[in-house]
Formats: sequence, structure tokens, C-alpha cells
Amino acid sequence: MIMTSLSLEKVAKTFASFIVLSVSFLGHTTQVNATKGNAQQDKPNIIVIMSDDAGYADIGFSGDTFGKANFSTPHLDKLASSGVKFTQGYVTASVCSPSRAGMLTGRYQQRFGHEYNLPVKPEPGDVEKFNGMNVNEITMADHLKAAGYKTGLIGKWHLGLAEQFHPNNRGFDEFYGLLGGGRSYWEIAGNDTEYRKMRRNNKDEKHQGYLTDSLGEEAISFIKRYQEQPFFLYLSYTAVHAPMEAKPEHEKLLKHIKDEQRRTLAAMTLALDDSVGQVMSTLDNLQLTENTLVVFLNDNGGPSDYNYSINKPFSGVKGTLYEGGVRVPFTMSWPGHIKAGTQYDDVVSSLDILPTALAAAKAKPVGKNKLDGVDLVPFINKSIDSKPHQTLFWRRAAFAAVRDGDHKLIRYPDRPAVLYNVAQDISESNNIADENPLLVRKLMKKLFAWETELQAPMFLTHSKWIKQNRERYSRYTDIDKQ
Repeated sequence: MIMTSLSLEKVAKTFASFIVLSVSFLGHTTQVNATKGNAQQDKPNIIVIMSDDAGYADIGFSGDTFGKANFSTPHLDKLASSGVKFTQGYVTASVCSPSRAGMLTGRYQQRFGHEYNLPVKPEPGDVEKFNGMNVNEITMADHLKAAGYKTGLIGKWHLGLAEQFHPNNRGFDEFYGLLGGGRSYWEIAGNDTEYRKMRRNNKDEKHQGYLTDSLGEEAISFIKRYQEQPFFLYLSYTAVHAPMEAKPEHEKLLKHIKDEQRRTLAAMTLALDDSVGQVMSTLDNLQLTENTLVVFLNDNGGPSDYNYSINKPFSGVKGTLYEGGVRVPFTMSWPGHIKAGTQYDDVVSSLDILPTALAAAKAKPVGKNKLDGVDLVPFINKSIDSKPHQTLFWRRAAFAAVRDGDHKLIRYPDRPAVLYNVAQDISESNNIADENPLLVRKLMKKLFAWETELQAPMFLTHSKWIKQNRERYSRYTDIDKQ
């Protein structure tokens, strides 16, 4: 068929219009994708991973700092090597629940009366309606949810059983885990306690398989479901908290460890490391690694007596205010913002995680509560030429401690305070209080001034609070520092 010049002109115009529309459409698509990408870059994903009761020497990257590493943790070591390893990373408490309260609020938990582990069963003198993290406190999930994040908690909560304390009422859109502090790693036959049973949001859910694996799988599911939007995930493992239960196949892999108790702990640590590795591989596979801030830390020192952990070279264990109770494995990774292979040697705190997350998200804090932490990134990158903290504080009843610069004072209820130069005496074995009475007085004054800002636990009556100040932790006064 022969086409007329008019037909050719019409075809040409139609084709030209098609090209213009196509280019316009493609340009629009590119712009949409670019906008989406920019939105993701403006709000990085944030993952906080917390292990439970691990010994300082039993995580490869922290133990290696002092040549004391006992177990191999290749995935955690890889995470640490991809960002910054903190050699003086502290938590705010030497036991689980208050440590988590401090980390999640960015505030000393004593400011809102969360000084102790919550009672598992109400006792005379407990005020049950307050038996959880103060509802007036704003959590990291609250802050980030207000900034447009999807928020999830997977694992251990340990901040209250009652409805007003439930994670879904504390900023978390999704929750899978246990409300208490620990449980069996395997399925529990029959009825379980409110403290230990597994839940998905507000509904009970039967658990099958090995708990550490299950929590990692749930984390991977969360990441996959919300990969198209900024998310905040708090992955709170129970490992390696008691009960001491490991996967048989892992124990077989570690049969070269002759001590049976240490072998079980090593196998539990291996499961933890494998699970973290799978979570990180998921980020890689989904191409999310470059835009995700990941923090890993332990909640307090290893207890040694019931999970056979080792905190060397430090003195002290979980429950004490020696370094072995409050100094923990702590690392942070954020490609493009924190240089890989960094080691940071100044004092940092779990209080700093929330301000760092808010700064990364370019989000303002919700409410007017004073935060006690700082954004760590400028310090790590040396754009701020100072230290994040000159002074840190701890307190459990009449026991308290203050670290100011290189010096650390520990106050007891029944004997004189002790003083150590932690920089020179990392094992806190040389008490220099007698030679430095003026420094002891100065640090005591700092400690007392801080204590005037604190609140007594609301979940205790006044009489029980006084009693606990006098008696509750007396067993630690003569503890062998190990």
C-alpha cells in the first residue's frame, strides 16, 4: 500500500507524540524512584540488637581487644569490623530490666524510678499497677514512630506485664516475643506463665524450634515486609541468659571444649552469632546494608555463676558495679557515615543510642524529657574534638558508682568507698582511695548531686524502698571480684 504525504505526516506526528509521552513517563518514573531513594537515604533503617548476659571475653570482637577472647563469633566480628568498635562501652545498669529501660529512653532509668529488675511475682510492698517502665517515659520506638518509622520489637521485653506497659502501647507497631526476662529455648509443654509465654502482639502463640533461631527468623520477616519504608527494629535476644540450653548439633561442633558448662555456653553463643549473621545477610540481599544503622551490645556483664561466662580482664560480674558488671561488648555500623575498621577508645554509653538514632533519622525528640546521651557519630568521626562523656553514674539501692575521666569511685552502704584509676588499673585491683581523699570527696559530691535528680521506684512502697536500700544487695559487698 502506498501512503500519501498526509498519512506520513500524521504517522510522524503520532510517533513523535508517543516518544514525548514515553520520555515524560520514564522521566516521571525515574523521578519517583529517585524521590523514594532520597527518602530512604534521609531516614536510614535502624536496628538495635541486644544480647543477654554475655561475658565480655566471650564475644570475639570485644574479647580480642585485650587478647582474652574465648569463643569464635565471626558474624559479630564482621559487623564490628564494618563500623566502629567501642572499647569503653557502658550500660546504665548491671542487671537486665533497668539496663533496657535506660537504653530505650536515652535517660538514666533512676530518673523515673526503674532502679531494679521488676518483681517476677508481686510481693508484700510491691505496687502492682506501677510494676513496669514508667508510662510517662518516651521510648525510642515512640520517637521514631513519630518520625515516620515502622517499629518492631522481637524478643525479650522485661519492662512490665500489664497492658499499659505492653510494647504495643510503648511505641512498637509489632511485637513478637516474651514480656518477661527469660524462658526455655525450646517449646514448653502445657500451660506457661505470663512471664515466659510467647506472644504475637496481644495474642499468645505457641513456640516451636530453638528460640534464638526463631527470633532471628522473625527479624528477617520484619525486614522483608517493611523494606520499602524506614523501619526501626529492636532485636532483643534472650541468648545467652539461663536456662543453659543449646542445640545438640552446635554442641557437637564444639566438642573440643572440654568443660561441659563452657561448651554449652559456647554453643548458645554460636547460635546467637549465626542468627545475627542471617539478619545481616538479609540486609545485604535486599540491598539495605548501605542505608541501615546497626547497633549491637550486651545488656550487662556476664553472671559467671550460672551461665559460666567470663568477663576478663575486668573484675566483677552481673549485679556488681565493677567493670565486669557494666562494661559490655558494643559496636555500631553505618556504611558511608562511620568508617569501617574504626576503634573508639573514649567512654560511651547505651544512653547514646537513642540520640544517635534520632540524629540519623533527622528527627526531633518527642516531648520534653531531658536525654542523658549524645549523638555519637560526630565524636567517632572526629568532627567534634571532645569526649562524649566526662562523667557517668550508676546506682542500685545504697550501692552506687561514678566514673569521672579515668577515675571510678564505688560507694558501699557498709564500708568506705573504693577508688580506681580505670585507665591504669583495668581490673580494679588497686584501691587508691586512701591516697586521694580530696578526689574521693569530689566524686562523692558529684554522685550526691546526681542523686538529688532521681526518683524512688514507683513499684515499691516507701517502707520497702528503704528496706531494699539497706539489705537487698548485701550479698555483693563481699563478692569475690573474679
